[in-house]
Parts: sequence; C-alpha cells; structure tokens
Amino acid sequence: MDRRQALRLLAASAFALGSARPALAAPGGPRKVVVIGAGILGAAIGYELAKRGADVTILDRTGPAAGATGNSFAYLNASTKASSRPYFGLNWLGMAGWRAWQQEPGAALPLRWGGAVYWRGDAAATQQLAASLNTVRGWGYAGQAVDGADIRRLVPSVTVPGDPSGAFFPEEGSVDPAEAVAALLARARQHGARTVFPAEVTGLIVAGGQVRGVRTRDGELSADAVVLAAGLGSEALARSLGVRLPLTSSPGILIHTKPQPPLIDRLVFAPHSSFRQTVDGRIVSSSSGHEGGGGTGDPAAIGRAILAGAADYLPQIRDAAIDRVTIGQRVLPGDGFPIVGFVPKVDRLYVAVTHSGVTLAPVLGRWAATEILDGARVDLLDGFRPARFG
Repeated sequence: MDRRQALRLLAASAFALGSARPALAAPGGPRKVVVIGAGILGAAIGYELAKRGADVTILDRTGPAAGATGNSFAYLNASTKASSRPYFGLNWLGMAGWRAWQQEPGAALPLRWGGAVYWRGDAAATQQLAASLNTVRGWGYAGQAVDGADIRRLVPSVTVPGDPSGAFFPEEGSVDPAEAVAALLARARQHGARTVFPAEVTGLIVAGGQVRGVRTRDGELSADAVVLAAGLGSEALARSLGVRLPLTSSPGILIHTKPQPPLIDRLVFAPHSSFRQTVDGRIVSSSSGHEGGGGTGDPAAIGRAILAGAADYLPQIRDAAIDRVTIGQRVLPGDGFPIVGFVPKVDRLYVAVTHSGVTLAPVLGRWAATEILDGARVDLLDGFRPARFG
C-alpha cells in the first residue's frame, strides 16, 4: 500500500470511529428503503439508514438472525485475512466499527474484547501462522508471537501441552450474533424503522429500469431503493432480474453449552478445537477453526465429539450440558470476497452479501447508507462491486 492509500485507510478509520450523532438524509436522495434480510448485514444497514433519517422497513422470511448469522462463531478479527490487503483493511475497519457502535445509545451489544490466542499442532501450520502474523503486523495490526509459557499466562484456565509457538492478537473479540441483531433492530426501531417477520419476498418490482418496491406473500411495498441482504436467498431474487450473484454455501457446526462459571475471556484456537465464552457464560466451540467444521451423521453425536475435543484444553467443561448444536450454512461468494453495492442492471437495487458478515457489518452498514442516501461512491468498496460478475 502506498502513502496515499495508507492515508485513505487512516481517514476511513477515523470516520468509522467518529461521532455517533445521527446525520440528516441527503435532500432529494432515497427516503423510503426496504431491506430484505434481518441477518447481521440487513440489521446493520437498516440501523444506519434509520439513523440517517430514512424511512426503513426490514423484512425477513423467517425472523432475525435465522440464517447464517445466528449460527456464526462471530469472531471479530482481521488477522485471518492476510491473503488480501484490501479485504484485511475492510475487516479491520469493521472491528473499529463495533467499538464505535458500542459507544452509541440504545440496546447494549454483547461484545467481548479479550483478544485471540492461537497455537498449532504441526510445523507447517505453525510456520503458516507465523507468516500471517508477520504480514498483518507489517500492515500495522496488533499481534505478537507467544510461546507455551505466554499462552498459559494469557489463558490460565486452559491446558496447554508442551511448549508450542503461537500468536496473540490483543485487539480482537467476539459478539453474540443473535443478540447483536436483536440490539441493532431495536436501535433501528428507535429511529423509526419498521420490522416485519415473517415476510417472504416473492419478487422485486421494477419499472423504467429502476426498482420500485417488493412483492411479498402479503402484498406489495413501494420503495425508492431496495437492499438485498438475504444471504443465500439473495441469489434467486437477483437472478430474477438478470443479475448474477454467484454464491455457494458450506456447513459449519458449533456447540453451545449451558452457562458456565467464568473460565476464559479470550478466544482460543488450539489444535483440533476452537472455543470462546459468551457474555452470559456459554462456551461456543467448533472442531475446526472459527468458521465451524462440517460433518455428517447425528448432530448430537457430533456435538459430544466437539465438546470432548474442547475439554482436552478446558477440562472444566468435560461434563457440561450442551444446550444446542447449530448447523449453519455459511454464505460464500464465488471468489470469496464481499459483494457490495448497486447492481449494474437495475437502478436503486443495492446488494450486500458476504462471508465474515459479523466482522464487516458496521463498516458495510455505514458505507451502504452513505452510498444509498448521499449518492456517494465509497472507493474502498470498488474491489467488491457486483459488477465484477457481469
């Protein structure tokens, strides 16, 4: 990144962390906006639009956080994005945005900022972790190499065999995704937004090359602009208008225990197990990284195996009761990167679909509102536009 790009990123960071005072919607801009989807992105965009004074209606065919969001590990980070500098920067701004949201009035956000501790079980994976650490530190991100003694000091309740080499990212955190969506929707309603669940959208109304509203099973809603943030459901709605959104899905399995006594205040990524503790005391764990591993067979049996793996490092939970096992379908754009912005074929139709949506929600919510209401083009999103798919 050259000096000019670095200055732009710093300016964007200051914007993301700026005043929480609501701004007025741009005169003559879209005032009536329908948001399709009440996952983390739909809730974020709806909140930011309502905060700007727009007339917002948020629809979802099932209910808040009913799709990929509710089954997310909800790890707020940029350290796992070392393969792409622009994507890394976007995630870093998303983390800053969560801190800004935390200072805004309204329903509380269930955030934990304890950092993330990593170590690996083989030499190749350890070298890859060290390389990623060096890359993101070179980009100004907070991180440090740690050994076994360091890890034991950072997470004293965790059993750490041997003397592994790892990494600690002190500024990272996590959030309860379903409760975060509920809080954002409550904040949006405080600014006048309406939420309608269940409300299945069956089509988009287009006239004169511009979107004019949506059709639902219960009738039609007019709009000056429509935001398509329905996760995997976005693809079919876009296709009906000749817009290509290549999306795939990948299953992620997590366990959620009953509330436990305070054990850890950081995220832990150990060989064969990842786990964190929520604000209300639940342990959330997967067997293969923060995205949750796939698997086939009896979910209850898979859940018991995940718990046993976590208990190798956190023996206090060996006999913990599993509250639920969640199997989420992660939304994966065709090239792995966000799809954000107005579509090229239909005016006033805005798309927001991505993996890592929980981390990215604040910055995409803020910038989507800017582009929709002000007619501005946020150039840091230019590499992520829907037009790249034709």
